[in-house]
Amino acid sequence: MVDAFVAEFVRSTTWRATVAVLESAFPGLGLAATLSRQTDELWDVLDRTAAAKLRVPAWLDDAGMAFDLSAQFGVRTVPAPMPGQARPPRASRPYAGAFVIDTLDPLRYHRAVGGPRAPRDLPGEGTLQVPSAEEDDSGVVIVANLTSAGVRVLDSAALWRYAGRVVTGTLREPDQARARGALRALRRVVLVDPDLGLGLCLQIDEARVPRCLLAFSVDRTGGVPRFVRP
Repeated sequence: MVDAFVAEFVRSTTWRATVAVLESAFPGLGLAATLSRQTDELWDVLDRTAAAKLRVPAWLDDAGMAFDLSAQFGVRTVPAPMPGQARPPRASRPYAGAFVIDTLDPLRYHRAVGGPRAPRDLPGEGTLQVPSAEEDDSGVVIVANLTSAGVRVLDSAALWRYAGRVVTGTLREPDQARARGALRALRRVVLVDPDLGLGLCLQIDEARVPRCLLAFSVDRTGGVPRFVRP
């Protein structure tokens, strides 16, 4: 399962959107160039050494991996909205099949690597062209402070609940059935916390079970990103 997910993920539009977000969130590191190459040495199987590279405690569970953010509570706070940010985050689409939600800076546009000069707003004010539920390459990249999920241990279920709140809260569909349709269409969810330098990736299987099968860390001092899988 993990091998299949990784192989499909790195060929997906969600991966391309993730690379575009990382290039913007960690400027000057050349992440787009690094991640465009086949770099097998960047991938580790979760063990004590690999967990240390993520800089948060991590372990295996029945749905992939789980992460303990206890040390981040009390020292990291969810940023207050910047002046003039009365509107909710906007969903932008750097590539067909994937969209980006930045909860930290809703007015920032991530420059899409190898694609449009900037992601397009989704059509209409607060609306979404909901992907087909049969689409096998639909995903979302969410930029967020992971402690805003409200729990100290982030397992696959907690990550999926948080992603669902962000997606439905951002789309703000008058017809909630459309927002639920967007969630049903998702096959991949990536959450990126720029302050922690941590990314967590979910696969949503055919039974609608979320599984965290990939995590990565980014070192702002210039080190290459490290990917960890079960």
